[in-house]
Amino acid sequence: VFFWYMLDKKIMETITLTLLPFILILSSLNAEEEKSYLKTKDEISTKIRKYYAEMSKENIKFAETFFSEDVEVSINDLKVSGKKNYIERLNTIHKKLFKDMKVEELHVHTNYFSPEALTSDGKTAADISPDEPLIWTNAWGTITGVGRVTNKKISFRMHMDFRTSKGKVIHMLAYYDPTQMNEEIKALEASEK
Repeated sequence: VFFWYMLDKKIMETITLTLLPFILILSSLNAEEEKSYLKTKDEISTKIRKYYAEMSKENIKFAETFFSEDVEVSINDLKVSGKKNYIERLNTIHKKLFKDMKVEELHVHTNYFSPEALTSDGKTAADISPDEPLIWTNAWGTITGVGRVTNKKISFRMHMDFRTSKGKVIHMLAYYDPTQMNEEIKALEASEK
């Protein structure tokens, strides 16, 4: 009886060791289907870094090549539709409100989403972007500068997201505390009265 038990145990070990690699390979193949990628040295991340560098130089012309014509911008709860309107806002920020603006401690990475990746509404990335990959870049850092009217130094943390399509930003989200910007806007408005 002990002989048969040991023989059955040996057969089971052999079967298990034979099947285990196949199970692992099949598991990894299934996992590949939903694999999204995050990159920091890719062309899109590099272009986003360049955007911040050019804005630090007040090079609004670069922004005109960076955004699509129908870009949708959300800044906290403010919505700005279209490149023309957003460029107008950039000109106000850089030419009337602040000087010497920089982004310090900048981190940028780009997410290349798998077609099967779930979005916030339960749809997949392929549902949202059926004709091309869904690509979002995340950036965060500290914006510094000096108010043009008040001559006060500013510094605030920001987080921005950029959705890219065909080499252009089609959607941008920006989150930051607007207190310092609002103070400079009030000072500018008072100086124009």
